[in-house]
Parts: sequence; C-alpha cells; structure tokens
Amino acid sequence: MIKKTSRQIQAENTKAHILAVAKELLQHRTFDEISIQDICKKADVSVGAFYHHFENKTGIVVEIYRDIDLFFFNEVLESVTDEEPIEAIILYLVTQCQYALNSGKDLVKNIYKAQIENGNTFFLSKERGLPEGLRRLVLRAIDENKIRRDVPADLLIEELLILARGIIYYWCVSDGNVDMLEYARRMTSNYIRSYQI
Repeated sequence: MIKKTSRQIQAENTKAHILAVAKELLQHRTFDEISIQDICKKADVSVGAFYHHFENKTGIVVEIYRDIDLFFFNEVLESVTDEEPIEAIILYLVTQCQYALNSGKDLVKNIYKAQIENGNTFFLSKERGLPEGLRRLVLRAIDENKIRRDVPADLLIEELLILARGIIYYWCVSDGNVDMLEYARRMTSNYIRSYQI
C-alpha cells in the first residue's frame, strides 16, 4: 500500500470539510439558495480550493451520492448477506429509505431537485455502489431459486430501485408525514412476492 503524503491527506480533509459544510447548509436552505461563495465562506476556504475539489456546485450532490454508494456497498451489503435472500433484498431497500430518513427531508428534497435539474447520468448509472449491491442480492436470490429465472435480473433491479426512490419521493412530498419504512417493507415485499418461486 502506497503511503499518502501529508499534502494528499490535507487535500482529502479539505474536500471532506467542504462537503460537510455543504451538507449542513443544505439542511436549512435549498440547493438554489446556496452559492459556492456561501459554502466557501462557511468552510473558510477559497473559491479556488472549492474548484480544485469540485467541478461545480452539482459536484457536491454527486459526492454525496458517492458517499451513499460507498456506505451501501461496503457496509449495508455486508450487513444483510447472512439474511435469507428475499429478506436481504427487502432490508437493503428499507435501509435506503432509513438513510433518507436519517438525512432529513430537506436534504433529500434538495438532492432530488439537483438530480432533476442538473442531469442525471451519474445518478442513473448501474455501476454505482448502491445499485451494484442490489444487483448482487438479486442475482443471489435467482441463483438460490428464490426468484424466477425467466425475469431478467436487470429489470428486477431497475424496478426495485424505482420503487425505493418512489417511496422516498412520496415521503418528501408528504412532508415526512408518512411511515416511509413501513411503506418500503410492505411494498418491496409485495413486489418481490410476485416473482418468487
């Protein structure tokens, strides 16, 4: 393993600090209301430092999703692998909703808005950590004959992701006044049941 230089460590810390400040600002203001200058002022960094780490303001949202992907691929996937295959899929998607709940509706609303308005090539990528983790769980369920083999795995994965995103969206537009986790468990279970053997 190559040891990082102090300069590399400092750069990583600066990027993480800028991201943390941006997340904090997004808890109280919309994505449109926050400027790069606002982020830099609160983070006590120069605008040049911001652009060294992020291409633009949308880069903040992309980076938030990278963090989510790492969390799901490295931690959540591992935490559900001992579960029965169908239950593992359900828990994975319920955890996606729990993550949104923990992040708060204002931040989630801002992330959804930024996705819609600033292009979504990155967000729809199947190579991201969260979808890749779900793909592994679905393939395992198919391999263990828990889900029918005549349905393409990619279709199941896409529809499960749409289901989870839709539940999170509904929670946002309901101003957090619905039991998102109950919806996620029940609706995911009902969906998968239609494909079980």
